[in-house]
Amino acid sequence: MPVLNWLHRSASLGRLLTIAVISGALRYGLMPRMGTKSISARDAGPLDLLFAYTPTEAFAHIAAMGDEGRLAYRLFLMTADFAYPISYTLLFAWLIVMLKRKTRWEGSRLPVMLPLLVFGFDMLENTSVVALLFAYPSQPVSLALAASIFTTLKWIMAGASILAIMLLVVLRLARAISRH
Repeated sequence: MPVLNWLHRSASLGRLLTIAVISGALRYGLMPRMGTKSISARDAGPLDLLFAYTPTEAFAHIAAMGDEGRLAYRLFLMTADFAYPISYTLLFAWLIVMLKRKTRWEGSRLPVMLPLLVFGFDMLENTSVVALLFAYPSQPVSLALAASIFTTLKWIMAGASILAIMLLVVLRLARAISRH
């Protein structure tokens, strides 16, 4: 797979640190500023931060945002929440590639696939939520169900990615300890 090959070839400490700074700036700088505009009312939080939700909960969140909040949330999902998944995907993938070098997992592509799956489900989630926001006040239940499924799958894959990173760190530490 060309993307996996590129990730393996391009992973370096310099790139990892650069994307970590970019990801941090997006997550802790831009995203909170943009996100607060869509969270002006109770129960109006972003759907993508929930683990799962029912269509009724999705529609309640969207309705509670108000017109300005829905517009701000759409803009957020199509800008900052498009850039951030690219940055965290590169961060996690490059970190995994670097951690699995010179381990028994070096030849395995599965750990690097996990952040790519997070990215894919995040993009499907964002697309579904944007469609829900554009459809408002209509309430397409099947679209809300799909959005919730994509959200849940995103979080499951994110957890699996973090577990893979933790496992690789433990393997590296165990190897370093056994050498001494």
